[in-house]
Amino acid sequence: MKWYNTLQFIVMCLAFGVVAIDWGVGLWMTLAFGVVTIVKVVAEKRVGNPSLDTPTRLSLLAVVAYWLCHVAGLLYSADVAGAVDVVSRKAILLLAPLCVLLSDMSYVGRDHLRAAFYTLLLAVAGLFFYDWITGSFEDMNHSYVALYVVTAAAFVYRELAVHGSAMPLWLRMALYGAALMCVVFTIYIDSRAGILCLYGVEVLCGLHFAARRGWWRGALLAVLLVGLTFTAEKTLPNHNSRITVETVMTMTEEESEEWVKTHQDFGKYRDARMAINVTALKAIADRPVFGYGVGDYDTVLLERYETEGFPVLKAEHHNAHNQYTETALATGAVGLALLLWWLLMPLCVAWRRRTCVWEVLVPTFIVMFCMLFESIVERQMGMQFVALLYAMMVLAIRISRPSSGGVK
Repeated sequence: MKWYNTLQFIVMCLAFGVVAIDWGVGLWMTLAFGVVTIVKVVAEKRVGNPSLDTPTRLSLLAVVAYWLCHVAGLLYSADVAGAVDVVSRKAILLLAPLCVLLSDMSYVGRDHLRAAFYTLLLAVAGLFFYDWITGSFEDMNHSYVALYVVTAAAFVYRELAVHGSAMPLWLRMALYGAALMCVVFTIYIDSRAGILCLYGVEVLCGLHFAARRGWWRGALLAVLLVGLTFTAEKTLPNHNSRITVETVMTMTEEESEEWVKTHQDFGKYRDARMAINVTALKAIADRPVFGYGVGDYDTVLLERYETEGFPVLKAEHHNAHNQYTETALATGAVGLALLLWWLLMPLCVAWRRRTCVWEVLVPTFIVMFCMLFESIVERQMGMQFVALLYAMMVLAIRISRPSSGGVK
């Protein structure tokens, strides 16, 4: 492999893994990925990736369309400075897909992609042991770290399911330990999105194992994994159980009156997230097509908190905590459709080709599920990771063959 290919691959792996530890360092690694790609294009005197066909190119261009929709939102934003800030921050989404589009990455193979995910796994392990020793689990942004950890857990399963029999014993035992670490880490993160997503991934792992080894084996694996996670959730000390019936239930009028007396003002909802979601959906209904503009939607949402009777949410400056509603608030149904195109296009390509389906389905599920609980691509720690993850999924589809079992 030529030196610039080696350098490009190393920087890509570091950008993918380091963001789990420190998004600032991850940002510099992502920028370095772009710089090295430019150097490579100049050294090769060739622009473009001839190994990509039209569907995989469209999968990468989807994020460009999503970003351009936000650029268009500048035209009807009263707060132009705020809109420019949002658009400029989101520009980091373009780096990974453009690097894959504009430079020949045909050298990337199955083992390269596995190495990238091992980098993520090592970063997650390092973060876990650091937080365990320092007791700083509560200092992290739970939803984003859960995104990294559950992705690493899915990779561990696939390594063991596909390559486990050919592995040396020490590596197999290390991966079993890594699987347990991911479960414990997810519990201690105390993220609703993370715990529920982990349950979903465990069920998908069971289905995948059933397709490979038999239905009863797959069902047994799913039961064991879900049982392990549930037991850990109920027995591990020093963490708060955040998945409760109160998360989604509403109250009677009498219960609501008592709740308001003791819990500031969430009305009949037992959880702030429910109040946030209801307020956001009502605001979306008033401007459904193009939204309020990327500079104004946050202000509109805060004003709606006051109108709907949730002043504490305004005082604490809560965002939508949901990528879909946040996108709809900013850019309306148009932006939401482009977001879904970006998120689902790789899966549609993999499904049509009957190749790499599980390997694309699981990361897509993880990202889209976590977006229900947090505005994942509104912060750098989410933008960098998701953009790189999707670029690597496109590379995985490119090098897979039908019925090959896929890559990751």
